Amino acid sequence: EPYRRQRQMCIRDRLIINIGGMIGMKIYYVRHGQTDLNLAKKMQGGGTEKELNETGVSQAYNTKKELENVKYDLVICSPMKRAKQTAEIINEGRDVTEEMENNIWDYKLNYNIPNGENLHDFEKRIDEFFDDIKEKYHDKSVLIVAHGGIAKVIKAHLYGMPESQNLAEISMNNCEIIETEI
Repeated sequence: EPYRRQRQMCIRDRLIINIGGMIGMKIYYVRHGQTDLNLAKKMQGGGTEKELNETGVSQAYNTKKELENVKYDLVICSPMKRAKQTAEIINEGRDVTEEMENNIWDYKLNYNIPNGENLHDFEKRIDEFFDDIKEKYHDKSVLIVAHGGIAKVIKAHLYGMPESQNLAEISMNNCEIIETEI
């Protein structure tokens, strides 16, 4: 399996999960801060350009504080506005390169729309993304700011799929951090 659970630790009230195989590259994965659609428990897709709400901005600043002693060399961010806002807040005051990455924009995953990306293809795309950044940045620490769908795939690799085999049952809070070494 490409991801194995190594250990868990709580930093403040956030769960930080270490997963990995071959150690060498450190990744900090952060889901974007809250939007009004998150608050209403509505799924956002690629055509939904929502900004962070007041809570989301506050969450991003809390995450910035939580990561203030963490060194990362690069920020990879989804091109969606909510992820960009979160990354900009977390990265304020740091001299770190920010890079947009379309492969982590999880708009294609949709089980109810014809031609929507199926779970297998989505997982494959996320695995390819991680393989790609591992090849490019093997000796770096990378902050990735993106969406909950990718985090669900990571957590499914960590803990396995729920009994129902429904990825929607796996959750990741806004601005939750997953820390991993690969």
